[in-house]
Amino acid sequence: MKSRTVLNMSAALSALTFASLSVAAMAQVAPQSPDEAAAAKSDIIVTGVRGSVEAAATKKKNSKQIVDSIVAEDAGKLPDNNVPEALSRVTGVQINRERGQGQNVTIRGLSQVQTTVNGNNVNLGTDRSISLADIPAELLKSVDVYKTRTADQVEGGIAGTVNVELRRPLDLKKGLTVAGSLRGAYDEFAEKVSPYASLLLGDRFETGMGEMGFLLNGSWTKTYYQENYVESESPDTVCCEGDANSPLNNLPAQYRNAVIPYRTQYGTESGYVTRPSLSGVFQWKPSDALEFILEGSYIGSKERRSIDKMWTLNREFGTQFSGIELMPDGQTIKKLTISNPNGVPAYIEGTYNTLKRDLYTTNFETNWRPTDRALLHFSTQYSWSKDSYYYVQQILRPYNLQSATIDFVSNNYSKPIPSITFNGGDMTDPSQYGVNRFQDNAGVSKNKEIASQLDLTLELSDKSLLRSLQTGIRYNRRDVDRYYGYRDGFPRVNGRDAPLTSFPGGDQVSLIGPDLAGSPQWYRIPGKALLDSIDAVRAYIQATDPGNAVRFSSELPPSDQGQTFTSKENTFAAYAQLNYGFDVGFPIDGVVGLRAVNTWGSSTSFQYRIGPAAQSSPLIIEESSGRGNFMDYLPSVTATLHFDPKTQLRLSYTTNVSRPSFYDLRPFFFVDPNAASPRVDAGNPDLKAQREWSVDASLEHYFGRAGSASVAGYYKKASNWTYYSNEIVGDLAEYGLPGRSGSVAQLRNAGDGEFYGVEAQVQSFFDFLPGVWKNFGASLNVTRVLQARVEYPYPEDFPGAFDSVDTSKWTANAALYYDTPKFSTRVAFNYRSPYRLFVWTDNPAYSWYNGATHRLDAAVNYTPVKFMTLSIEGTNLTGNDPYRYFGKQNLLPLGVRTMARTVQGSVRFRF
Repeated sequence: MKSRTVLNMSAALSALTFASLSVAAMAQVAPQSPDEAAAAKSDIIVTGVRGSVEAAATKKKNSKQIVDSIVAEDAGKLPDNNVPEALSRVTGVQINRERGQGQNVTIRGLSQVQTTVNGNNVNLGTDRSISLADIPAELLKSVDVYKTRTADQVEGGIAGTVNVELRRPLDLKKGLTVAGSLRGAYDEFAEKVSPYASLLLGDRFETGMGEMGFLLNGSWTKTYYQENYVESESPDTVCCEGDANSPLNNLPAQYRNAVIPYRTQYGTESGYVTRPSLSGVFQWKPSDALEFILEGSYIGSKERRSIDKMWTLNREFGTQFSGIELMPDGQTIKKLTISNPNGVPAYIEGTYNTLKRDLYTTNFETNWRPTDRALLHFSTQYSWSKDSYYYVQQILRPYNLQSATIDFVSNNYSKPIPSITFNGGDMTDPSQYGVNRFQDNAGVSKNKEIASQLDLTLELSDKSLLRSLQTGIRYNRRDVDRYYGYRDGFPRVNGRDAPLTSFPGGDQVSLIGPDLAGSPQWYRIPGKALLDSIDAVRAYIQATDPGNAVRFSSELPPSDQGQTFTSKENTFAAYAQLNYGFDVGFPIDGVVGLRAVNTWGSSTSFQYRIGPAAQSSPLIIEESSGRGNFMDYLPSVTATLHFDPKTQLRLSYTTNVSRPSFYDLRPFFFVDPNAASPRVDAGNPDLKAQREWSVDASLEHYFGRAGSASVAGYYKKASNWTYYSNEIVGDLAEYGLPGRSGSVAQLRNAGDGEFYGVEAQVQSFFDFLPGVWKNFGASLNVTRVLQARVEYPYPEDFPGAFDSVDTSKWTANAALYYDTPKFSTRVAFNYRSPYRLFVWTDNPAYSWYNGATHRLDAAVNYTPVKFMTLSIEGTNLTGNDPYRYFGKQNLLPLGVRTMARTVQGSVRFRF
């Protein structure tokens, strides 16, 4: 299908890699101009790559915490297009990639990461963080990864904090600055060019009232993506041997306790995401003792996502099984053929999602030095955000399929993956498709947040034990609310699924299927055509599904009260910390501090249950509310031993807290009291916050202009881990059923988590080498997680039972640089070892795992004139795809998702 495109991409990107690696060697023999020869004899000039590496090393060296940073080479130029992608180069950071870009970030294997902007806490919707993928790289000055914290920093993430630092005008050189970029990135699977543009305008100048500056920085990006996949879902035995109601009852007796995935599916996910952003800052320094800053920003994301997949139900009631083969363990199904008197249980699902995120932030701050030894800082922030989506979904069923063979370990890929082969039948005739179900789904999450803080720093002494005192207070108020609604329609014509060709949009049906070996193609209504026909769809459902006519009479789905809620949360924090220093033959300095945080608030949702069957089982809905109030005391101690000006040992003891999500805390439950053994689905207002304490040590050596080497170790203990489970309860009085026993499914606090490991890092430019060789540089970092264990409440032990989710034991990054004022190149390699993706609570031994991943990227930059740089870059040059499987021992392949290679060209300018 796209083999020629892939071949051409491979050739182009391979050439780019070769050029990146060999250009420096060519530079050795190239004739030098007189200016270049003179430069070679002088000290190395700090240019883009070298300057950013040196600035990051300086930040790390001077920090009181253990922190790693990425500094933009120039205005609007991080080393990667996406913040998570850039962070994947940082020691101890791991990311996963979806929809063409890096998405989620973990620090030392933990996902409870706090996000701040210029040190201020920022949240999106009902989340306790923002999407780092939505922050354009063009807006940033630097990104800092704090692995420990001091008492003056906002609490909120037991994994650590990612702080994004935006540019301010007084950071610029005096005079007008104009900078920007234009680029286009080609995706081999989407076969489209993604455009990117940014522009920065800034000025700083002297006036009769002191120095002033302003800055406007904006960007607009549109990223196209497409991913293809095949995968199985939810392997389990379903139920016990001999149960007449079990789908497995039709299995031969010797296979009735075999493990079979619930379904197997082929799919493709494609679309685009547009990200507009704008940041504005006014900065005024009337004098060296006084400063005012007023800034605001908008970060947006608008996405159109189409997910098309075809799947078979492998355990449907009435299914007949034949051709059964087992894996070597004698328990897991390797291959089988399914059939059903009512037709093969094959379904086609098409979802078209429109997503929109808008985040607005404002910040005012002032810094005043009333004396040489006192600094007063005041700031206040107000932010508001809206995270919304609406999607339409069609589920179709082809009628004429006779049987299907599912091979869970086929050889259609370089590693075993599932495959589906239909035996007889034709999927190329749209008249043989019926619309089984239509659903639309809408959700909106809103957040309004105001925070203010006041900090005082007193310089006590330059040489005594106590050097300075810092103290401050902070108040934060969040008001969040969430609406969620969905509705299902089951259109029937003459007692059968509605014909596809007569359904609204059915005249636009087209074939689709992933670009994977062995994949079938199928018909569906393109998602955008379905969305454009939504008014006609609602009218059609009202006419063909009278039982749901009322639900489809409104423009949007009615609210699902169980997932709709409002919450108010207040926090008040006070802290004090002492900066100390003394000498024992070498200097030692550090910080001792305590942060006390009071959190209180309320939440309102709904409880609903089905009434007595004798009264036609009415749905009874009642408002439900909850309140909470708790205190956290978070001490921290750091010490830095300066053995000499270049070598230091950093030690720290820190604590932190991560609060449960607003969604999980909602006071909601649903129960059907007419069931013999009622099941309650509920939120959990009693969830406890996760808390941690950790000790860290980092031995660091700095040399040259950008050289550093370090080795670090850490130990972290976390409590109140969360775990979703359905557990038997003897008395359901809390849920309106006194004296009744049943089960309650909800998120609960599990046991503790224990994490420890080591990190090592080295980077340098080869300044000590002669000639052009001094322009080379390299970096290498490795993280080894020795223990990442969470005490999940399993009834049994098995390989990987207590593995923490998202934690790879090994992470490594290597990069080779060549950097001169006119020419620079970078080749970077990233490796991540396997990790647990998800705890499959129904059968935890078959939890989902992601195999090892690696990624090779390269970039070449040329600056023909001082104000302009031309670049060509390639990502995922080796075409590595995420491969997944069930169980730590790879009990059964889960599947593969393809990741595209990209090549992009860009121009950056600065005046």
